[in-house]
Amino acid sequence: MFMLFCGASMAADYDPFLLRVQASIYPKIIMLDEELEKKKVGNEIVLNIMTAREDVLVAENLRGLIVEKYKTGLGGRELKVIVTEFEKLNLKTMSTAYILLRGSSEAHANVIRHASNMGRIVFSYSYNDFENNILISLHVKEKTYIYLNKSALHQYDIKFLPVFYKIATILE
Repeated sequence: MFMLFCGASMAADYDPFLLRVQASIYPKIIMLDEELEKKKVGNEIVLNIMTAREDVLVAENLRGLIVEKYKTGLGGRELKVIVTEFEKLNLKTMSTAYILLRGSSEAHANVIRHASNMGRIVFSYSYNDFENNILISLHVKEKTYIYLNKSALHQYDIKFLPVFYKIATILE
């Protein structure tokens, strides 16, 4: 069995089921970006998991889940998944999309500003992050809900394929 967490404190902070769902769904949403080809880094789709130093093990485990699920690629394209600590964000380096784990509002704002200026998707671990202008998050109850932040959509200047708007719950 894949060990998702190494310590009891991490297990209490992150929901392993939610992480598995995000590992499965977030890469598929990237494929719905109408301008994906322009956002590849070289020939790769680069998904950058942004994390606080204390959550690096969670981020690495999420990375492992994504790599395992998409080991043959993503829609015929090569998928590279990297982990970066918030304080090590390099504004000269670009990724196709970002997943934000828990972090300070300032750390989130730096990534969001960088990504939205470049028209990159930003996913969040927590659907409570919409106040920070996160673009997409998931919430799992009896079923999985994909939330799209309508007000942030214009800031990011991203257009998705029409099917995404049919499956997402759009929040004003």
